[in-house]
Amino acid sequence: MNKFNEKFKLIFVPFFLIGALTIAGYTFLHWLLCIKTTIVTVDEDVTNFFIPFALPWIPMLIWLMPKLKLLNLKNKSGKGDPLMGYLMVAWFAIGLPTIIAQEYLITATGTLTSIDNIGQINQQPLTKYYTLKHYYIDKRLVRVKPVFEVSGKYNEHFDMSIYAPCPIYDKNYHPASYTITNKTQQNRDTSFKKIPANLLIIVNGKPTSREEFVSIPPNEIQTINVYKGAAAVALYGDAAKNGVLTVRLKTNNFEPLVEKNMPAPLAWLAVKYQKTISNRLSSQEKDDSYKQFAKKSQDDFSSKQLEDFVYLDRIGAGKDLRNYIKAVKLGASDNIPLIILSPVNEPFASRNGSKLPWIFGSFGIGAALFLMGLLFKPLKSGDLVTIAEKERKRSKLDLQFFKIFWPQKTHFATSLIIDINLAIFIIMALSGLGFMTFSGDDLLKLGANYRPYVIDGQYWRLITNMFLHGGFMHVFFNMYGLLFVGIFLEPLLGRNKFVLTYLITGIIASFASILWHPNTVSVGASGAIFGMYGIFFALLTTSLFPKDFQKSFLISTSFFIGYNLLYGLTGGIDNAAHIGGLVSGFVIGYILYPGLKSKSTEKDTEQLLDELTGKKKVETVDGE
Repeated sequence: MNKFNEKFKLIFVPFFLIGALTIAGYTFLHWLLCIKTTIVTVDEDVTNFFIPFALPWIPMLIWLMPKLKLLNLKNKSGKGDPLMGYLMVAWFAIGLPTIIAQEYLITATGTLTSIDNIGQINQQPLTKYYTLKHYYIDKRLVRVKPVFEVSGKYNEHFDMSIYAPCPIYDKNYHPASYTITNKTQQNRDTSFKKIPANLLIIVNGKPTSREEFVSIPPNEIQTINVYKGAAAVALYGDAAKNGVLTVRLKTNNFEPLVEKNMPAPLAWLAVKYQKTISNRLSSQEKDDSYKQFAKKSQDDFSSKQLEDFVYLDRIGAGKDLRNYIKAVKLGASDNIPLIILSPVNEPFASRNGSKLPWIFGSFGIGAALFLMGLLFKPLKSGDLVTIAEKERKRSKLDLQFFKIFWPQKTHFATSLIIDINLAIFIIMALSGLGFMTFSGDDLLKLGANYRPYVIDGQYWRLITNMFLHGGFMHVFFNMYGLLFVGIFLEPLLGRNKFVLTYLITGIIASFASILWHPNTVSVGASGAIFGMYGIFFALLTTSLFPKDFQKSFLISTSFFIGYNLLYGLTGGIDNAAHIGGLVSGFVIGYILYPGLKSKSTEKDTEQLLDELTGKKKVETVDGE
């Protein structure tokens, strides 16, 4: 019992305090900075999930891990890692209630405002929830924007979404008072159905809705042109991936019909359809699946009673809000208020569900599991104060990994490149462009690689695309791959030569990408990283490295390269850039070998490898 009391006091109490302070502290900061004062505007996915998901590891690694090392964690079987098991239970106990707490925070602090008609929504500060008495939702003026994304650890999912916001008008609006079309009214229904919902329509240089285009009298039209495929995207970007219809009128005074004949909508009702299919399907199979999905969505929308809701939930910052805004702006000017309201068909009092008890319940369950785990491992024998001090020093060693983000002598360029990539990703995320994924439109604006634009003279895209990534998983795995090869290769090549070869192989990979893909938006550092692996692989086949090191890393590097290239054949991955970078790196490696060999002996290389694998660092810390 005394031993258990010691474990309870030395390990469980710190764990409990770390968990409680993390949950309460982050929830308070989220409320203060993002909800109460709105000083920080970040996607709700980031504040509600990804930060709570990762945040617990910081206090756990700094404060909890040295406490856990007071336990005798040796396994008789020699299998498994008990320390990681304890940390995973602690992470579950802290992370899950933190995530639930953020969801509860938003629903519990959101204010319900009752307004008589939609015209009152701008007469007072915006709130989270609304009840609305008198309104009219005009389905005829729906905006339609299809969005296609890939997701999953290996881009194995193809996500199709259709955003269809509808304008909400006040009680004075009546559809019979306004004319959707003029001289073509009698043919409107037939003409409207002939125009694909996902076709981009440009009238006198302005994006226009299908309804507005049909309303234009034929005698006012001067020319009509249709562009498809690469030509359409080259002219109008990713929004024209399904084709574009350009219209030039005899007069230059064209205004979108909504601005000319309709009162400006004060808010939009959110309507969304989504479906996920395999990204391994062929382009034709994806196209057929989308057509079926679009047809089913259209049928549902036609029969949908949009007025069937109890209250409205104002959509916060995130991917959905950005796509709704893009859908609205396809046929409207920028000065239209972009308040997007999602219908909720349940009592307002039930919005919190059982979130509050689950905050305490999930933390309690996790804490109980952690406490039970302490029963199975005894404390180390000896003076616990002395043991704790030793483990504190060892924990400092365990955290040395994080120094990789700080440029130092042996890995200055590697750390700098990683930091630049991560900084750009963080800036994009904080700017509200996304987190798990970024849209093709945004990536193109920021410098993605795209053949029509490069041919048009935007050669800088061959470099800038190397520092952009499609989302969190993309940048995470690329930087992990760069870290592994960089810490071994940079000390051999030297800082300047490492940066130069990184850029050269990356540019060659970018060229390979646009040569192979005439109509694909490409981003990522993987082409340059494969180039560095090509150099590393070439040098491994020479006598530059000791034989034991050579054999071991030839196998692991070959597996990494082979696996990623084979997986790239399944689709959704720019294998052309990978192969371009790999081949160019392999050639450069052999070109560099004679110079590297003349400056280094096998003994020098072994000493360098000892330093890289941590032997020198361990001796220095022990000496401290």
